Amino acid sequence: MWALIGVAGALVAAVTGVAVAGLPGGCDGRVTLRLAADPAVAPAVTELARRVGDDKGRDGGCVDVIAGTATSPAMATVLGGDRNAGQAQADAYILDSSLWLTVAAQAARRTGAVAPTPVASVAESPVLFAVPKDAVKSSGRLSWRGLAQAPDRSRHAFRITDPRTNASGLISLLMAHQAAGGGEKAAAGFTRILRSAQAGDGAGVAAHSGAALDALRARDGGRIPVVAVPEQALWITSREAAAAVTPADRTLALDFPLVVTRKSKLEAARRMAAVMKSAAGTAELAKIGLRPAGGGAARQVSAVTGVTAPVAMAPPPGPQAVLEALEMWRRMRLGTRMLALIDVSGSMNETVPGTGRTRMAITAGEIGQGMALLPDTAEVGVWTFSTGMNGPLPYRRVTPIGRLGAVDAAGTHRSALQRSLGGLRAKPDGDTGLHDSVLAAFRTVRAGYRADKLNFVLVLTDGRNDFAGGLTERALLETLRKEYDPARPVQVIGLAFGPAVDLAALQRIAAATGGAAYQIRDPRQIRELFKRSAALKICDDPRRCPAG
Repeated sequence: MWALIGVAGALVAAVTGVAVAGLPGGCDGRVTLRLAADPAVAPAVTELARRVGDDKGRDGGCVDVIAGTATSPAMATVLGGDRNAGQAQADAYILDSSLWLTVAAQAARRTGAVAPTPVASVAESPVLFAVPKDAVKSSGRLSWRGLAQAPDRSRHAFRITDPRTNASGLISLLMAHQAAGGGEKAAAGFTRILRSAQAGDGAGVAAHSGAALDALRARDGGRIPVVAVPEQALWITSREAAAAVTPADRTLALDFPLVVTRKSKLEAARRMAAVMKSAAGTAELAKIGLRPAGGGAARQVSAVTGVTAPVAMAPPPGPQAVLEALEMWRRMRLGTRMLALIDVSGSMNETVPGTGRTRMAITAGEIGQGMALLPDTAEVGVWTFSTGMNGPLPYRRVTPIGRLGAVDAAGTHRSALQRSLGGLRAKPDGDTGLHDSVLAAFRTVRAGYRADKLNFVLVLTDGRNDFAGGLTERALLETLRKEYDPARPVQVIGLAFGPAVDLAALQRIAAATGGAAYQIRDPRQIRELFKRSAALKICDDPRRCPAG
């Protein structure tokens, strides 16, 4: 999960900052609160820390606040219990968004860390659309739904900041996914948003809001660029080329949660939150382009951004929605590393009705055409399986896993695969040695695991295991469960066709590795699944996944 965050910056709150002393005398005791704040709110925090020190609490005690700065992803790392981050710990943290607390909680379940105690939200900045100033009138009404449902036909080019390091980017991801709704067409639109944002060298993904706003100067094939950023970012730059547009269908906001990690400092943190929510706190927040907690109007901000009407807020997403969105983004960025395990038993010689061709011929051809759709960076290999074709082994290594664009004396690896597929023939008297073949293929993919790719075995079969003397299903399942490593996942994905296939058994085998198996009508559907390869990365069920 921490690879998703892209942590940058170091936590310095506990070792540097501004110590604030209370008024001399009159204190029954003093408490020191070490507080780390996101750079977006840190200037106001530093100023308001002095006010906390100037006031006695109800118990007559005084609080000294040591305020420092840290990025929200870095704070989430610490809150998640990462002991190897090399970062000092604070007593309390102000992140830019509660979404990071979901990410931290996910890591805390792994590390055993204690979840922090939320105290209050201390500021707000709604996420708005930004468009070039000269395109405001031609942009019309902008909504998450409109951008998500027809990204290819839209006159707008939707861009986002990196959701692994920017809460506004994660909000963009969540809102686009929610707006896309259900159904194949809607899911296809969301997939295209992810794909276009990560196109090429990732130029569609800005590192931060400032870079995203700078990119508004560049038109995308004549389309109007749109980026979702916090209102604060527009407050900083709106005097230049960017204009703010409020989403027509509600939005989410950076809510700047204050959390405390030590219960003994809870009362001190509450006093800091109260000062930030006071009139003086609201004034300090407005000076840096932030609204008060709760989203009330801030004239000093609205006068610059032009956003004077109330901004309608969507319900906050649940933890599962946040983690799923991050996982979709991660999977979309991954390459492909696949070993195709193809059934060549005797039943593959049967003719597919209405085609005049055998299952073997269609399967090989469809896989070949499907692989032609994969990029040169994809790594692919081909094995076949049937009894009596390779001595005691029920499988044969036809072409090793290699990068499709790799070149040797015989040509590209892609062309080698195509030649191998063209030469495949079913063994008339061969049985289906499924279990032993799956285990051998799984171990091969696992041995060459690549963290930057989706690693999986694609099993294509029209039968059921009937290899006498081979592994039983129980033995295979026990071995797969024992050898499967969730930190280095290798999945078995099964595609079953033909009336004699044992789909339930194939599903149990796939499930042992976190994979899945599906029934398709005939081998001619295989190529369609390759066409859906981008969508399949973010969708677990090819029967419901979108094309494209």
